[in-house]
Amino acid sequence: MPDQRKGDIAMAQKILECDLVVLGAGGAGLIAAVRASEDSGKKVIVLEKAKKPGGATYFAGLPGVGMGVGGPGGGQPQGGQGAGPGGQGQGGPGGGAQAQGAPGGQGGMPDGAAGGQSSGSRYQMADSGESAVLKNAFNAWYSAKMASDKNLEVANLNLYQKHPDPSIGPGSGGSQAIEYMAAFCKKQGVQILYQTPAKKLLTDANGKISGVLADSPEGEVRVNCKACIIATGGFGRNYEMLRKRWPEEYNYKEIFFLCPPGMTGDGINMAEAIGAQINQDKWDMAAGGGFFSTGPVHHPYSWAVQAMMQNAKFISVTLEAKRWKNEAGDISQTLANLPGAVAYSVADADIVESVGSKLATGGYLGPDGNPYSANSSEGKALAKWKEDLEYEVSIDDAGAGGHHAKKADTLVELALKMGVDPATLTATVERYNKFCAAGKDADFGKPSENLLPVRKAPFYAIYGHRYSQCTKGLNGIAVNINFEALNPRGEVMPGLWAAGDTCTIYGDLKIQGGPTPQREEKKPAAGDTNPLHLTPNPCGGSSAAMMAGYRAAERAAAYLKKL
Repeated sequence: MPDQRKGDIAMAQKILECDLVVLGAGGAGLIAAVRASEDSGKKVIVLEKAKKPGGATYFAGLPGVGMGVGGPGGGQPQGGQGAGPGGQGQGGPGGGAQAQGAPGGQGGMPDGAAGGQSSGSRYQMADSGESAVLKNAFNAWYSAKMASDKNLEVANLNLYQKHPDPSIGPGSGGSQAIEYMAAFCKKQGVQILYQTPAKKLLTDANGKISGVLADSPEGEVRVNCKACIIATGGFGRNYEMLRKRWPEEYNYKEIFFLCPPGMTGDGINMAEAIGAQINQDKWDMAAGGGFFSTGPVHHPYSWAVQAMMQNAKFISVTLEAKRWKNEAGDISQTLANLPGAVAYSVADADIVESVGSKLATGGYLGPDGNPYSANSSEGKALAKWKEDLEYEVSIDDAGAGGHHAKKADTLVELALKMGVDPATLTATVERYNKFCAAGKDADFGKPSENLLPVRKAPFYAIYGHRYSQCTKGLNGIAVNINFEALNPRGEVMPGLWAAGDTCTIYGDLKIQGGPTPQREEKKPAAGDTNPLHLTPNPCGGSSAAMMAGYRAAERAAAYLKKL
């Protein structure tokens, strides 16, 4: 492979020197930069395309990550009690229960795994093999790091302590982790260059990473280096890349993007340009922990109103004012081909009161199948269901922009507010009420216990649409369990690592649970050790991303120390 160094130096207006370049200042990137810096003693530079750090992690609840002044505890993910002063951390939207540790401060670890206890979230890392080794090492390091400097200045930390609604970012746990790691970068001399997106990876004559070209506000910059960790995230805001993988869902109908605008697959494309393998397997979109919601969801409004509209006692109607699904059935039924790719959840006063009252008393289950704690941010938000619902109604009546919850004294008036045909909506509700009286849904087979008639004014309609998050490692850079980037032959690309949503995990390192992907199992031939021939596991979610960054940093540090 030809040496790219000479030509690119001539083009670059500014040249910097370091040992390791980290691409991306999100959770995976900042963890990688901090860990690699302290472990290797080498010079580290971070390139970030945005004006500030954060990436997708900044908006993540990151279950269990608290403010980090407790020490490592060694709790067990299935509800064990932390043995050390781990403190306490509150579960975020993906985590479920509150992690409660022994006295000693506000610590807490991802998923309540160190210094705390958890209700056993399905998003835990597996407690066996290499996964357990990585989890335990990361948890111990993270707790110790947070306890190492209680006086560390973190500018915006107080903003995230009592966030009223966990469905609207920034998320407390992820935001805190970003603020702390950015502060540790400054303390350790790690240079973060903002508004400096990387655009090209450079290699020497032997194919080893030798530098990165980037654009900065002052012009093009070349950063010479010996190794690189790509942590630029997935391609959740690159519509054409998404459409290439899932053309039915990404069909130019309405969709709400929950990931930062900078997540456009830059790192994946740069790695592919120098010969990295990109996973081409067809995944079920739910497999990576829920990066895509087929809908309907009510976002970015109230967490409680969102929970209400997904309750099976509501009826879901399209913009044609017709039911389209069993509201208690398969949640993967997609909005993609409905008019506008949206739907309304409709109910009367009795249904709203029944559903809301249950929410306020712990009737809404988290991802682990258990009710949210009354003291968790979710529990507190759910208890405000009536206040939030009426607030949305009031601002809608006042003419505020956006798709808020609607309320009316008649179905005709409600239909007009929804922008649907009043006669069709009335007919739809009348037909549904007959099914309720008979105790049998003749159209879609909804269970009788969820069949409640829509009769008592006032009537409500909650708008729901699709959303898309990060790609959570789907179709990312192929890596091994050390997060080393691989070429199509399964060989390690020297000096190159990928972490977080940028990569897809191959082999037996499963750092995130969740639904089983709907794909054909791969069965390599006897003696075939190529990790690309094994069934891949997704790398997804902020906790997983941070752990990936941690391991990539350790391996990159070891690589640099041997040079």
